[in-house]
Amino acid sequence: MINKVLLQNEITILPGKITMLFKTAFLTVLIITNNIYSQDSSATISKKILSLNDCIKIALDNNHKIKSSKEEISVANAQKKQAESAYWPQVSGKAIYTLTNNDLLFILPSFKMSVPPISLLGYSVSLDNITVPQENVKLMDNENVHASVGLTYPIYTGGKVQAINKEAENGIEISRQEYKKSSLEVCFDVKRMFYGALAAKKIYKIGTDALERLDVTLELTESVYKNGSGKTTRLDYLKNKVTVDAVRTLVSQLKNDVKAAKDALVFTLGIDDDFDLPDEEIPFIAAGSNIDSLLNLAYNNNPDWMKVTSAVSAYKAKIDEAYSGYLPNVALIGSFDQNFNSYNYGIVNKENSSIWTIGLGVDIPIFNGFRTSAEVEENESELKKINEQKILLHDAICLQIKEVMDKLESTVETVNNARQAKLTAEENSSLTERAFQQDMAEAKDLVEAQIMESLMDVQYQKALYDNIEAAANLDLIIGNINTQNIK
Repeated sequence: MINKVLLQNEITILPGKITMLFKTAFLTVLIITNNIYSQDSSATISKKILSLNDCIKIALDNNHKIKSSKEEISVANAQKKQAESAYWPQVSGKAIYTLTNNDLLFILPSFKMSVPPISLLGYSVSLDNITVPQENVKLMDNENVHASVGLTYPIYTGGKVQAINKEAENGIEISRQEYKKSSLEVCFDVKRMFYGALAAKKIYKIGTDALERLDVTLELTESVYKNGSGKTTRLDYLKNKVTVDAVRTLVSQLKNDVKAAKDALVFTLGIDDDFDLPDEEIPFIAAGSNIDSLLNLAYNNNPDWMKVTSAVSAYKAKIDEAYSGYLPNVALIGSFDQNFNSYNYGIVNKENSSIWTIGLGVDIPIFNGFRTSAEVEENESELKKINEQKILLHDAICLQIKEVMDKLESTVETVNNARQAKLTAEENSSLTERAFQQDMAEAKDLVEAQIMESLMDVQYQKALYDNIEAAANLDLIIGNINTQNIK
């Protein structure tokens, strides 16, 4: 706290630099809190201090986008099971009850039967033709129950079953990579907002400290002005008061921005209750990896790259599936039939009541209007398209990593410069205060030194945030951000 007695001797207000300090702080908070989005809340926790890892774990458990991606994996697994069912024999059973208006009959029409002459004692005896009357033969009762069980077991499908299963396997991998991508994006957003809230909180603290000094300065300026020393005029007092009132408004806005940043983090975590953030410094990340090692990591971990790789494999399988339309299908077929009828003769006699059959079926495609060739051509074109997209993605990932690495290296230099400037400003403020107390410096020099100390602190916090955001963005691109929490 500035010694009021010492300040009453000589004081000069620097409203321009004070205003610059708080404009810088205000713009910094706006940049940090920009583009922060929220998710629906779905769970409650007791108010406590949450670390970054706590926030990430909560977000992964509650975020609805991640839950949706997890269900996509379940869908893909179910589709794989459907594809695998083609390896198994297909067995079906059915039963039919029938009731006809009459018993089922076989009608044998009447006919004449000629009798050849009979030789008797040397004499030939001729007989008339014998007429056989119409005969109604009952085949089965009018009520009947027919039960059957059929079996079809594919022996050869031209590679179609294998291709479908390969497609399903790649579908599972694509859904897993989509889940990983959603998790990585949530982790990145949580990390960005978490440190953004910390930075906003620290900048707000810098603002309140500076406002406190300005209030003291305003009070002393008023005292000197009213005592009539002549060194401070009413104009000096009014300029100081306008500056203090403007800064007070800015500090109030900074307070609202801190709350907005924290609320956005709360919504992204998917919780209802409030919590506190730890009082810790934003970590500094040095750029130590080379481009080649980062590219190697990206091409082994980046979800988009892994998805397009699986898509290439899936379309190769779809080509195999389409090509199977040229080839025959061979299957083992069998059936068992059982009739339940009160009549024990005719076609429902004991010998015919139970019948089983077994055979080998072959389905040979001959002509289908060139549909098969069109399907093969379609999937070959899709594969070419995916391969071109893969090349584009390869170049895009390379470009993204280079850009982020350049930004990270730039922030490293900025942080180092800002740290040095902050230390220099702190030392300058301390020496100026001691010199002022010994009448070796003017009040304006002390105020300017304190303003520069606050300004350098704000720039240092902003540089730290830019550094951690660039590092988090790099981890997101290479697919290597808090993966220990992603299952």
